Amino acid sequence: MDADATELLAARRAMNAAGGEKVSLLALLGRITTAALARHPELNATVDAEAREIVRLPAVHLGFAAQTDRGLIVPVVRDAHTLSAAQLSAELARLTEAARAGRLSPSDLTGGTFTLNNYGVFGVDGSTPILNHPEAGMLGVGRIVEKPWVHGGELAVRHVVQLSFSFDHRVCDGGTAGSFLRFVADCVEQPAVLLREL
Repeated sequence: MDADATELLAARRAMNAAGGEKVSLLALLGRITTAALARHPELNATVDAEAREIVRLPAVHLGFAAQTDRGLIVPVVRDAHTLSAAQLSAELARLTEAARAGRLSPSDLTGGTFTLNNYGVFGVDGSTPILNHPEAGMLGVGRIVEKPWVHGGELAVRHVVQLSFSFDHRVCDGGTAGSFLRFVADCVEQPAVLLREL
């Protein structure tokens, strides 16, 4: 799904202009993701094949893709749903720096419940995220580029991002997955929507 990220970029600029710790775009996308998971808890789950049941997980431990000299790894932000955008930004930066320096512990790389993959940093528009087993979902975010877009009934140049979502059909159907993705896109297009969830 394509989404107009112009207002999200403007909100980030305003946040960072206000002073204090800078908030990264990935942190804002992480907050949007945790809010979407609060609305759709069935996606913050895993399948226990042996017990033949779906296990909903109470906390969001958000994995995110980090590129290092040794390849792509997925550090995990524990209890991401409890962090502010600034706190999440600081934790993402800390884990990314530790990953690139080779200082992550095994516990930093395990226990994720949902993954956010920002392949836009590689100049990629879209992709099909592959689930990070045993997680039930992964949100992929492409690069944000200027494109022609109908805004307010007029053709305008806007900052557009492609959002991709993969999910385990054993935990939910397409309606739930579509609703999750629509909510994410709504928050990207109108960041004020996110305020209702905080």
